Amino acid sequence: MQKIILASLFLIPLSLGTIDFNPIVTRLVEYRDSQNTVLEGYLAYPVITGFFRKRPAVIIFHAFTGRTEFDNQKARDLAKLGYVAFAADTYGKGKAAPDVNGNFAIMGQLLGNRTTILRNRIISAWTYVKGLSFVDTNNIGSIGFCFGGLCTLDLARFNVGLKAAVSFHGTLTDYPGNGTAIDASIQAHHGDADPHTTNENAEDFIEEMRRRNGDWMFSRYAHALHAFTLPGVENWGIPGAAFDPIASNRSWSAMEAFLAEKLLN
Repeated sequence: MQKIILASLFLIPLSLGTIDFNPIVTRLVEYRDSQNTVLEGYLAYPVITGFFRKRPAVIIFHAFTGRTEFDNQKARDLAKLGYVAFAADTYGKGKAAPDVNGNFAIMGQLLGNRTTILRNRIISAWTYVKGLSFVDTNNIGSIGFCFGGLCTLDLARFNVGLKAAVSFHGTLTDYPGNGTAIDASIQAHHGDADPHTTNENAEDFIEEMRRRNGDWMFSRYAHALHAFTLPGVENWGIPGAAFDPIASNRSWSAMEAFLAEKLLN
């Protein structure tokens, strides 16, 4: 009987898709960018990580709100799927504003410094996760929402070794002056009725992916407006933004399959 139990234990890493990764460990962590700006992220990972082997990781980039409980929950959801999940901070510890307009101002400042400050903040999240001793550095992905969609796509554009990137209703604008091929696989989810990131923007993005010879897939969701994954966003006074449970659920399910293909196989 003892030999059978031991044999079963050794087989567990080969069938990770059947394991319920509970409980998980969660904690707030401070890290810094290269300009010594203090950032605060949220780390979640399955307890089983340290016992068996290094685990694949997923970085989560927040929307214009800064990192919120929404992002923390996504990290916990991903940890339960077996990933080391890190909800990153691109605003700075304690810098998120208490209102929509204040956060739009912070986001605007970062977008105005996309090739300097924002790039630095994106890379700092990558560096932090890659430096974790229990992360499989050959299998790191990222996801992002709205503004965070731009961040995750930019990380893919930087060709630092990211394996997969997923954008949910993200800003699709190409990175200035960067026309190199993209090594990471890309999945983008777009609301077909989004007035902020229009279908014209979407077509430009698809052309960019073709030009960069990327491995990409692009999904449009009928009737979905901007920020379709964010519950309650229609009450924030942002025209053209509304939660869409169908688009939200479908896009998350597609992401799960995509990340499993790219990071778990």
